[in-house]
Amino acid sequence: MALFFVLFLLASSLTQGYAQFQLKNEAFISLLITQNGLDFMKELLVNKAISSLASLGLPNIEKTVKIPVVGSVYMVLSNISSYHIDVPSSHVKPGETGISIIASGVTCNLSINWYYSYSTWFVPVKTSDRDRAEVQKGI
Repeated sequence: MALFFVLFLLASSLTQGYAQFQLKNEAFISLLITQNGLDFMKELLVNKAISSLASLGLPNIEKTVKIPVVGSVYMVLSNISSYHIDVPSSHVKPGETGISIIASGVTCNLSINWYYSYSTWFVPVKTSDRDRAEVQKGI
């Protein structure tokens, strides 16, 4: 009987110790994010996105089209690069699965080299032209 009592005390102390051990290891972090904090992070992220996109070069675009009477037209847009991006308005919206940053009125200035040439069976002379263009595109 004494052996049973000692084993019972030992088992109950282990169970109680285990329960206390679990409670000590459970932890949580409470975080309060203010609107000022969200606005600050939004400005940092928007500026980082602008600097990353402004230096982004785009691949060349080439296309050949056959047009009746005119003949074959070859067109190329090359050295397409953005050199200025303007974000006049943006706001941050917290949601259930994350935070969204919404930008409106965004414009992007692009520089593009363009080239075209065409030839026809009617006039056996190849005609072509090339130049550089500056484009502002609203997104």
